[in-house]
Amino acid sequence: MNRKQFLDDPEVAEFVRWLADFAGSLPVELNIGRSRRVPEGVVKTVHGFDGVIDAYVWRAEWIDDKNSPVESLCWDSTARSLKRLGETFRAALASESDEATMRGCLAAFKWGGERNIAVGARPFLEAKRASGQLVTYLKAAREAFRLSSGSLDQLGAIENVNSMLTKVYALASDDGLPIYDSRVAAAVASLVELFRVRTRRAWRQVPAELLFPTMDAARRRKLVGLHADALISKGASIYYTQPDIAAHWASAKLRLGWIAEDMLRQAPHLLSAQAHSRLHAFEASLFMIGYDVRCLASNLNGAEALKAK
Repeated sequence: MNRKQFLDDPEVAEFVRWLADFAGSLPVELNIGRSRRVPEGVVKTVHGFDGVIDAYVWRAEWIDDKNSPVESLCWDSTARSLKRLGETFRAALASESDEATMRGCLAAFKWGGERNIAVGARPFLEAKRASGQLVTYLKAAREAFRLSSGSLDQLGAIENVNSMLTKVYALASDDGLPIYDSRVAAAVASLVELFRVRTRRAWRQVPAELLFPTMDAARRRKLVGLHADALISKGASIYYTQPDIAAHWASAKLRLGWIAEDMLRQAPHLLSAQAHSRLHAFEASLFMIGYDVRCLASNLNGAEALKAK
């Protein structure tokens, strides 16, 4: 299934139209506690994705090629930081240097908050570097993930995906490919659930095209708690131990990119004040919502049986 076939699917097309109409006004009751990444917390009600992006907070830094820290906190500084990080990373890929490209990967890990250097993305990419295949692999992944020409049945080049690799793949791309981490996943899955409820879809299960699985992180975050009867809470998780994790994660990442592109095309005023990529601003808004998706509960039309718990 390519981009056009996906967006022509009736349920996908209706979801994109609904989101284009709704994303500019939906109330979001953010309630994010203080942490190292969010020093002052975020407790406020905003409206629409423009309001969410104005409330964005993520304290991060990475080290540039002059050994100087590049720091960010609000969305404007984050967008500038990521633009620079992405340009540096893509230049390393263009140089065909596995060593320079690995340095770019390490900068991405630093920005993204790598938790354990012994597992996940780092050993996977270090093995590619050691075999002289790092640039080759990441360029193949970039082509597989290209929003204009990618296909859901041709993602075999993607050997592995995890919370750090999704950032590396996004930075390697030059077309707005989104980062698809646990918070982004939870947010877009919850928007699909709102669509189901508000448009009274008679689904027995979420259509495969709109199924956005979340990572197995429920113990760390409130990921799928929008309301008690949400379809997204039933059989829609990615587990790091499952053998087909790369295929599921890669599919969701590409499908989200296609939806975001088409939704922003249909909603030209949404996030239009952003000096940087509207696609990445949309993804960053999902990231904020995904801290606790109950921030969307007031959008459930007040139906008594669907009150968030």
